[in-house]
Amino acid sequence: MNEFVLDPRVWPGVIVLISLLLLSRIFRSRLLSLFLLGVLFFHVLFFRDLPPRIPAGDNVLSPASGRISLIDTVNETRFLREESWRIRIFLALWNVHVTRSPMEGEVAYQNHVPGQHINVLLPESADKNESNWIGIRDDDGRISLVRQITGAIARRIYSDVEVGSIVGRGGKLGIICYGSTVELYIPKRLFSPAVRVGQRVKTGETVMGTWKEEAEA
Repeated sequence: MNEFVLDPRVWPGVIVLISLLLLSRIFRSRLLSLFLLGVLFFHVLFFRDLPPRIPAGDNVLSPASGRISLIDTVNETRFLREESWRIRIFLALWNVHVTRSPMEGEVAYQNHVPGQHINVLLPESADKNESNWIGIRDDDGRISLVRQITGAIARRIYSDVEVGSIVGRGGKLGIICYGSTVELYIPKRLFSPAVRVGQRVKTGETVMGTWKEEAEA
């Protein structure tokens, strides 16, 4: 079983909620106390930071935990600048919300894009919502791009890396508070997907696909 670890950003919310619980005792409201206990439970659940069981090899790993909702190809123009696979992962409220690197390498690109906070169940949310882009490149010229996207509940993205940071395969990139959506982009010429729409994946553990031998530096 994975060790149960919490992201340190959980504690401000814990302190606030415990303070409110103590105040609720003044009003002797059992209903309010139960409500706050429920909120506290889910708040802690959201900030789980479970160390992944990283599989051997150099296959591409899932950057998030959740369910794959889309696999298609797009012309990615921000960092990859070529036709690329796009794999979208929907994070439910109960999923681990830590985002991890799909590959080993250096953070070569990062861009936070302000936006809306539309419900992720609506198709336009992926295009209009606030997001953070993280591009990674390794010594062999292989590249990938991870996009963290907020939702109606998720309204803050914490990034634990910056341009120039070295990340390991399955290394922590950051966390989306209360989850939403994560997208993985990899050039079509370099990558062969091994997952399907509807499949459930785990961050830093599930193999998303393999690198092609003709990867160019």
